Amino acid sequence: MKTKTIPIIILTCMSSSALAMNVYKDDKTTLDIYGRLEYQFSHGDSSFAGDDVRNQLGGRLGIYVTRDLSLLEDTKIIGRLEWQLRTEKNDNKTKDRDLDARYAWLGISHARYGDLIGGRTQNPLYQVMRMTDKYKNFTPNVYNYGISSIDTSYQYNRQDGTLQWNGQFDGHQIQIAYVAGNANSDNEGLDNGVMLSYRKMLKWGDFKITPALAASEFKRKDNPQKIPTDGRKKHQQIMGGVQLDYNAMSLAVTAGKISIERDNKPDNDYISFDSVASYQFNHIKILGGYSFLDEDGKDIYEKEGWRAEAQLTVAKNAYLSLTYDKVLANNNLKINDDAIVLGLRYDF
Repeated sequence: MKTKTIPIIILTCMSSSALAMNVYKDDKTTLDIYGRLEYQFSHGDSSFAGDDVRNQLGGRLGIYVTRDLSLLEDTKIIGRLEWQLRTEKNDNKTKDRDLDARYAWLGISHARYGDLIGGRTQNPLYQVMRMTDKYKNFTPNVYNYGISSIDTSYQYNRQDGTLQWNGQFDGHQIQIAYVAGNANSDNEGLDNGVMLSYRKMLKWGDFKITPALAASEFKRKDNPQKIPTDGRKKHQQIMGGVQLDYNAMSLAVTAGKISIERDNKPDNDYISFDSVASYQFNHIKILGGYSFLDEDGKDIYEKEGWRAEAQLTVAKNAYLSLTYDKVLANNNLKINDDAIVLGLRYDF
């Protein structure tokens, strides 16, 4: 069997993935690498710099593998490992270790019936969340409030110990996940969790509309060794969004409801809202948005803010970006924090 290997230091061949490089390929096996290098220079209380001037260098590195199965037609083994090194503040741990696993999963893919994967996955909720996750120097932070107190492995759009099915049929994208937890972790509070989502793009000429819905439920064990924050025992949420695209213009709006059951206390309920609008001028993209997280019974939002960003494409998959972030409320207190972040990013 003829094989071909390419030393990583002279990679020039791009794989079928837009942001991955093929480093090995034979009749049945592929191995791709991908990643990101990112430098950020910041000032302001709502950033990692506080009221000082600071900078940070970070990135991501991932591998993606496939292996055709001769016993099952149109079926292959697929796997992904991705690590993160001190990137976005709202999307990463920066304590103890510089290197953290973002994704780590293995599964089976069928050309017609979709993917069945297990491990640390990108969960179904991201079908909605991705609509407003458009910035280079900011990560939306009003989604999934409180889940991590029950599932301590939960980070933004991923968690350990997940069995997930992703299917697509005539453009209808369906994802379902069951979270059993990682047996090798110290995540003693989680009993189980379930997530599901649906997404579909509709197109009429240059106009596109993409609706999406997602829901989740995470449950705590009845008698955990350590009681989660505020006695939280069940986390339920439903969210939806719509994205409108017309030529160079785009608008996305999402909303959600979160209900958290607690021991011997009333439910903790929240309403979330996020939005982003953008316009592309040749190599320059301008975008901005407003978001809030409203806790039931409180006069001031749990979180509230707006931000604006300019992105300049300096080369293919390379971006220079300038972001202004304004925080109006945090922890049900009115504040007036802001930040300016200058970033340079290269995705490969």
